[in-house]
Amino acid sequence: MIITCSTKVCSFGKQVVEKVETEFARYENGHYLYRIHRSPLCEYMINFIHKLKHLPEKYMMNSVLENFTILQVVTNRDTQETLLCIAYVFEVSASEHGAQHHIYRLVK
Repeated sequence: MIITCSTKVCSFGKQVVEKVETEFARYENGHYLYRIHRSPLCEYMINFIHKLKHLPEKYMMNSVLENFTILQVVTNRDTQETLLCIAYVFEVSASEHGAQHHIYRLVK
């Protein structure tokens, strides 16, 4: 099975950039594996992160991040069946222990 991974960056609810990658399965140790490893960032993301890191206060960074999301959708290229969908929502960590995360499973 060949998969495609679509990564869409949205700002203020509108898509600003999309990257689509195609991956072919590799048979390894009795399993088929897909690896999207170290995919390079587009110029938009490089500039966004650079500008965000140079804001003087965390609340300013969070204000920007409130309107910024990333959506990744993995599909079977041949059938167009959605296999996985991940939404990323960001905020600056207030914890002195570093980044925090929450994972939610959406079900029908």
